[in-house]
Amino acid sequence: MATVPLNLFKNLTIPLSTQDVTPALYQAPFQRASIILTTQIANITDQHQTVTAILSSASLQTSVFLISGFTIPAYDAANIAMGKIVLTEGDKLVLYANKLNALHATLAILETINTER
Repeated sequence: MATVPLNLFKNLTIPLSTQDVTPALYQAPFQRASIILTTQIANITDQHQTVTAILSSASLQTSVFLISGFTIPAYDAANIAMGKIVLTEGDKLVLYANKLNALHATLAILETINTER
């Protein structure tokens, strides 16, 4: 009998798309809650770029901006979340940049079995 780990740590690295293209996102998996520990955004260009982050709640059927048009200087990086972001099953974190592939996101995520059923 296979066992499912209670906690699963993941690192996810994503080159960001623009709003016109399918945005890069992370979705909390089935029967798991996720805690996004860090949301590091790196600007790999020689020009200022902007990033937008949206949290989309499946259970509340609503979306909110976590940050909108935040400027990251050339060849610099920022952790755009001041704290941890908690997602329940089906919730999504959507990230997009003003220029295709100019920004790369690295998320540190803890997924845990959702016992609220």
